[in-house]
Amino acid sequence: MILSRSSRAALSAVCILTLAGCVSVRPDERFGDVRSAAVERLGPAASRVHWRLGGPEDADADGFVSGLLAQPLTADAAVQVALLRSRELQAVYEDLGVAQADLVHAGLLRNPDLAGFFRIPDRGPSGVNWNVGLDLWLDVFLVPLRKRIAGNDLDAALLRVTDAVLDKATRVRVAWHRLAADQRVVEYQRALADFAAAARDIAEQQFPLGHIPEIELARERLAAEEAAITLDQAESAARISREELGRLLDLTDGLPPWSIAANDDPVPSADPDVEGMVTTALDRRLDLALLAREVEQQRLGLELDRKWFLAKGSVGVETERSSEGVQATGPHFSVELPIFHQHQAVYARREALIRQAEERLASRRGAARAEVRTAAERMSLARRLLARYERVIIPERRKVGQLALAEHNAMITGYPELLAAKGAEARSAIDAARAEQDYWTARAELERAMGVRVPEQAESVAAPPAGVPSQPPPTAMPDMPGMKHP
Repeated sequence: MILSRSSRAALSAVCILTLAGCVSVRPDERFGDVRSAAVERLGPAASRVHWRLGGPEDADADGFVSGLLAQPLTADAAVQVALLRSRELQAVYEDLGVAQADLVHAGLLRNPDLAGFFRIPDRGPSGVNWNVGLDLWLDVFLVPLRKRIAGNDLDAALLRVTDAVLDKATRVRVAWHRLAADQRVVEYQRALADFAAAARDIAEQQFPLGHIPEIELARERLAAEEAAITLDQAESAARISREELGRLLDLTDGLPPWSIAANDDPVPSADPDVEGMVTTALDRRLDLALLAREVEQQRLGLELDRKWFLAKGSVGVETERSSEGVQATGPHFSVELPIFHQHQAVYARREALIRQAEERLASRRGAARAEVRTAAERMSLARRLLARYERVIIPERRKVGQLALAEHNAMITGYPELLAAKGAEARSAIDAARAEQDYWTARAELERAMGVRVPEQAESVAAPPAGVPSQPPPTAMPDMPGMKHP
């Protein structure tokens, strides 16, 4: 069969349009931007960010996680495990796949509309009346604008995914430091419980000999039970904290076994410039960037609304054969007639959404300033409290405990005074552990409020005041010498 020139041209056009519609979608095409942003904002803790799509890289990520779990986890290592194992993040990553598919779809032409009819007369000699028409939509001229809107949506999805990564890192850090503090508190409470139990045992030995009154025995028994209760509560809190961290790391099945390392990160003795951090937050926070995208998206939506005549219009060609055998072919078009309304309400709604998005952005900027200043103040207070504990309170408590032990060994004072001194020393160590936890928690929240890490160059570590020795982090109290002496 030999086709005419016009038929060949039409067939060629159909083939070209068909091939143009054969596209593929790579859901992770922009995931590299998420990796880069995570490394920039989280530092070494985000050296690897992986989206599990069934490739060989999944096994590499599992091997890397196994290597991390083989050692006690630092805070940074815990964040890295969460970024590679978290099912929650894997679900969020799929937002990129959705947005990428929307972008590809926005660049495609709308499929043509083929319509027709046929009618059979109820009496002869007339023939069948039929009609066939092919319509092309005028919204082909809206493809560039729709691609801009879909591209803006993809950029917003990138911001949301990156923000989810930062949020996960913050929650993991907070949970890690809570567990680290709870484990230290358990050590101190166990020492207190051991001291109280020893005092009770000695009192029970001394009471039958008439060395102490019955009320003193009752006090020691109550103190021992109260210390045991406090220890039980501390151990339960540590188990709960471990479960919370395990949930964030997707390690709730108990396999593989894991533990956390001691916190060896030094606490700086100076605070960064608060207003500088506020300026950084206004420039780098992802939620502000996301709201700015929303404003831009609504403005693009208004531009699309104003081109309504292209959204519903079509042009085409149709041919019809009448019952009498006459065939007619010609162009066809369809447009909306703005008779009953001219889309004023649509424009008004979109303009209201633009104003709403602008106000939300302005409100969020104000909230960001307050969040940074609040987190910075909490971090500064915790740092000052910890400095007082480590430089003054804990050394003095240790000195008091040593003096009380010396007086006890010289039989100047009894066990109640010695145990009171040791108990105060343990409570100071617990308070110091909580102050350290508060510092790192506030720091993590500050970094979340800023959208980036706290600037290290602004933190100068000052030497302790003259005459005050620098103290290492408090450890569990040793067994008290002379406990078994009557």
